[in-house]
Amino acid sequence: MKKIVLVLTLAACALSGSAFAQDPGDMDRNNIGIYLNEAGIGNCGGIDADIPFTVFVVLTRLSNSEVWGWEAKFVFENILSLGVTPYGEHIDAGTRDGEHIVGLSMPLMAMNQKVVVAEIDLMVSGALNDVSQPSNVYIEGIYFALLENGQPAYLEASGSDGVALWQAISGPETPQLSMNGDCVPVAVEASSWGNLKSLYR
Repeated sequence: MKKIVLVLTLAACALSGSAFAQDPGDMDRNNIGIYLNEAGIGNCGGIDADIPFTVFVVLTRLSNSEVWGWEAKFVFENILSLGVTPYGEHIDAGTRDGEHIVGLSMPLMAMNQKVVVAEIDLMVSGALNDVSQPSNVYIEGIYFALLENGQPAYLEASGSDGVALWQAISGPETPQLSMNGDCVPVAVEASSWGNLKSLYR
């Protein structure tokens, strides 16, 4: 019974938002990305049509060792989502398409400032997708975001106001996973060096 109450409390906290939420503004810390493996390495590759495959949502460079909940929206372009499975004993209170508001009864523990929070099953459909074009997955904030800046976020403690999660590669306009593209880094301005470094995490 205690677990149910805790999970419902976390979900309610995530849904309610807070004007006093933490926002360190450091886009080089507390990153969220989608990777080809649980180690948080590789976000670009190739796949043939009609072959289901699994990718992983990984929080990296975390400033806290515990994750009690998280929220993010996944947007799929030219690829089918077969399902998103959050890790841990959880409740996913997301109700809008692609949105996930996940409360955990026990925290996920970061190892080396990194933790896998979910897996996503994907497929490039030969009938529904243009297999000659790149297939991308983006990460955005949810509609009723926990943080005022609308970023994805995580809870670093039970009852927390939340910590901003910054997209591992540039911002929400940049795919966090790209399949069947050219996988070539593009030129960036010097001010984007922190985001460029995230390509090699």
